[in-house]
Amino acid sequence: MLEIQKFIAKNGVEVILRPAKPEDAGEIIKTVRSISPERSYVLMECYGKDEGSAKRYISEIEHAGDLLLVAVAEGAVIGALAAVRSRCGHRDMSTHVVDVGLHLIKEYRGLGIGTRMLQYAIEWAREKGFKKMVASIFTTNKRSLNLFIKAGFTEECVRQKHFRIGSRYIDEICMVKFLD
Repeated sequence: MLEIQKFIAKNGVEVILRPAKPEDAGEIIKTVRSISPERSYVLMECYGKDEGSAKRYISEIEHAGDLLLVAVAEGAVIGALAAVRSRCGHRDMSTHVVDVGLHLIKEYRGLGIGTRMLQYAIEWAREKGFKKMVASIFTTNKRSLNLFIKAGFTEECVRQKHFRIGSRYIDEICMVKFLD
């Protein structure tokens, strides 16, 4: 698998997919935060909310056996995908499972970038010997649900009223892809 991949998105812009570098930390945080006003409820905050903790996380991620992938277009990070060992690798029983979270800023959605990021992560997970990928997606995030279904993920379970956002309770769908 090529560690750095380039392709042309549907809007004609060149996109580079590559593992994150510590200097990407600030832009990754901006990308993740860019969706909060939309209330799309995507979960992926494993690396901290400030630039310093994100830099530390990125510096250590390769040694931990996890992936933090960025999509770069027009010189800026426009997407981030985390593929992290289930329970952070602390339980031997689940070392075959990787949890996936994906963020893409609004202006770059619907252009095939999320699809390519998931393809990269699936290939990476297979190469690393993972057997199962899991994505937890809020039922309110239809676009993300469709993206993961298109990538071959299926519904494993629904956690009803699992999260409370303000006064509203949100269901979470656990989507899975088996890599055997």
